[in-house]
Amino acid sequence: MFTLSFAVLARAPAGEAAVGGPGDTLTVEACVALARHRAPAIVAADLDERAAAFESSAVARNRRPDLAFVGRALIAPKGFYDPTITNLGEYDAKLVLDYALLDGGLRARARARGALDLAAARLQASLQARDVGLQAADLAINLLHLKEVESAQRQSVDWIDRLSLLMHGAVRAGVRTTTDSVRIALERNAADAALEKTLFDKRTAEIDLLALMGLEADSTVVLEPPEFQDRAPTPEDSLRVLASAGRQPEVAIARIAEERGRLDVAEAKRTGAPTVDLSLDAGLAGADLTSAVPEGLRGMDPDATFADRLRRDLGASASINLRAPVRAAGARQTAEAKAIALRAARLRSGGEIISQRKTALEILVRWRSAFLRLEMARVASVGAEQNLLRVKSLYSGGAIQLLDLLDARRVYLEARERLAEARQESRSAQFRAEDRP
Repeated sequence: MFTLSFAVLARAPAGEAAVGGPGDTLTVEACVALARHRAPAIVAADLDERAAAFESSAVARNRRPDLAFVGRALIAPKGFYDPTITNLGEYDAKLVLDYALLDGGLRARARARGALDLAAARLQASLQARDVGLQAADLAINLLHLKEVESAQRQSVDWIDRLSLLMHGAVRAGVRTTTDSVRIALERNAADAALEKTLFDKRTAEIDLLALMGLEADSTVVLEPPEFQDRAPTPEDSLRVLASAGRQPEVAIARIAEERGRLDVAEAKRTGAPTVDLSLDAGLAGADLTSAVPEGLRGMDPDATFADRLRRDLGASASINLRAPVRAAGARQTAEAKAIALRAARLRSGGEIISQRKTALEILVRWRSAFLRLEMARVASVGAEQNLLRVKSLYSGGAIQLLDLLDARRVYLEARERLAEARQESRSAQFRAEDRP
């Protein structure tokens, strides 16, 4: 019986080529930090927050009076219109100061809305940063998983190549048939296809990660394992994750929506509130623009000049405007609609807290389950490797067929791939739990 040298088959594969060549070497945590700083969505959210800050600052100044320059001129020469009505033209050029003495709380509600908008923008930025970070972590951990699978598949290809060389020699010596050689060639073809699929998936994941970190798609990145160690959740982890449910941005955003609803209800109820405005002005105002010095002024002083006219037109005034609505159409229906919307916002706010508690529990359950599956996958991988060694010895002694050897090698490869997948799932679940604010 022909004996193969399995010492050759057991050799470690050649060193892998550096993934991506001269790229940056980053940990999972570094990828997350970079994505949370440079991702397009993060930059956009930061700009939205800055815009909301300027808007809120502008609205906060609505207590101050408004100052404006007001100018108007109407020219109506003699023979056009009734001079009693037009006064031969009119003009005014005034500096006007308007101040709301009583506004029914309108400005206070505007300031409150501005503050709520700013808080909502900040929370949206925080929510975006959290989600982008989790997405980057998933991509980086998946990329590590694919690299691990690639390594196992390359080892499998090398193992099949070494077996093929030994088999060719056995076929030439007449110890083995060409059927075994063909079977190994088919196995190599399947291994090549699986490796090519993994390389495609890995490059796709790398491109997605680069885009999320704000880097060019033709860049490269070499990943290192995460800084944290794989472990099961502790009771302290469970307490912390469950306590974090009420601190999530979604809960605060729902509460802001509820507060906006309260402002809407208050505004709807104050539709008929009276308003009082004070207006002060100083400047020029006069009539008769058909001549530089009006006839009336010349009749009083034949030597009057244009400067005299301006001194006569110079003055100041004050006015108070009161508005007290007697009936506002649809006010009752509007108030009822706002009250219903507020009740809906309260329900959504309470529902968001329940949803976040459910999410926290799911994170813990996923972490615990993923780590248990990781432990089982480790045991299965060790068992598959030991089984492969045993089958190699049996095949060397001629006790089993080639198909049994190839099947044992395939089982070992599948066990390693399941181990890589379980490690990916455990790391992803653990990162989500540990990253939770």
